[in-house]
Amino acid sequence: MTFNRCAALLLSGVLLVTSTPVSAQTPPPAVPAAPAPATPATPPPAAPAPATPSSTPAPVTPTAPALTTPTAAPTMASGPLLVTVQAQIPALIDGKKTTTAFVRTLSIPVERAAQIRKAGKITASLDAELNRFMDMLEKVGEDARFMQVDDGTQWAVVQRNNLKIDREATRANVLAVLKDRFAVQAAVVVTGQTPPKRTLDFFVKKGITNFLATGQTSYDGSSPERITNIHVGARNFKDRLFEGKTFSFNQMIGPISTRSGYVAGLVIAGDQTASGVGGGICQVSTTVFRTLYGAGLPIVQRQNHSYQVYYYAPQGLDATIYQPSLDLKFSNDTGGALWFQTDWDDQEKVLSISVFGKAPKYDVVVDAPKTLSTTPSPKDRFINDPSMKLGERKQVDWAAPGAVIEVTRRFLKGGQEVKKDTLKSTYRPWPNIFRVGTRK
Repeated sequence: MTFNRCAALLLSGVLLVTSTPVSAQTPPPAVPAAPAPATPATPPPAAPAPATPSSTPAPVTPTAPALTTPTAAPTMASGPLLVTVQAQIPALIDGKKTTTAFVRTLSIPVERAAQIRKAGKITASLDAELNRFMDMLEKVGEDARFMQVDDGTQWAVVQRNNLKIDREATRANVLAVLKDRFAVQAAVVVTGQTPPKRTLDFFVKKGITNFLATGQTSYDGSSPERITNIHVGARNFKDRLFEGKTFSFNQMIGPISTRSGYVAGLVIAGDQTASGVGGGICQVSTTVFRTLYGAGLPIVQRQNHSYQVYYYAPQGLDATIYQPSLDLKFSNDTGGALWFQTDWDDQEKVLSISVFGKAPKYDVVVDAPKTLSTTPSPKDRFINDPSMKLGERKQVDWAAPGAVIEVTRRFLKGGQEVKKDTLKSTYRPWPNIFRVGTRK
């Protein structure tokens, strides 16, 4: 989750061509031409001698064509037409108010830009694009939230304000660029900013100033139903404040039901995988577990899955929930409120949940999981299914070895380890499971 900014700075060169005037001079007085001397009459030429075979004609020298200097066509800008807005918007870094750059550019491709430059005016289609661009800038405001700045190297609370645009001045800038043979970039004229509903002060008052941790999981290979349930569950951590002493996952997401938007999906029920409302919610609970575990919060309640689920690699850092009895709980010992933000990418199939709060007391390092022992998978299992036609077979689970896996979490201060704890997970060996149709 990176907040990337890029600003294109285009320098337009100006070619100044000067000529030095020649001083006016008084022409010299005219000198009368001397009369030409008389020339005696020339006798008529003698007849030419007859040609002989041995005579060689004189070579003819070709005349070189006159050299002409072509007139150079005026040089025109050959790049795209860029209309760029640059503004400084409020930001909060390590609890201190500052600003960060906001840059957006409307880019008109090279070929179309050349046609517009040839017309020498703001065409109807360009004017429509300018209006859409300026409309967006006047509605670009977004409640303050944490973003990554400085090319993703630092977290900051960014307050994205709506911008007030001088449209006529902006159009004048665009027209000037169209008429300038060397310019390609026009500036949007910003006259003011309007803040959103949630500003930097919300985070200052709550003492939420620092990034604590991010948890990630992959849901590659999930069914559409499972992805729907992941979205529904993850939305409960999208810009969400928590101010209690004990964090409860079940309380944060509320009831898992069709009323809440969940659909039927595969869930682990006893010794098999079956269909149930909310199948896939453990993708969210596992991601939240990794987030708060990485933030260094003490675990109050956590249960790993019965077997190693490939979605949750690396193994040993998962957390299953089952309402109402099985929950995921952490003690909030940060001394302040927690702020959650979530993002998912359905192209890459990655879910990310981040948590922010007071400046942490320690740097937390989660070591790579260690497998202490393994157990081979059992033989395949077949389950009769009367809802399927006789002879049909469908695999619903994949084999996984049993294992005991250990994870160490270390707390550092000034680079020195001051404490550590160990998380142990025990997984049952799991077979391939097939449902076999029995309906005739």
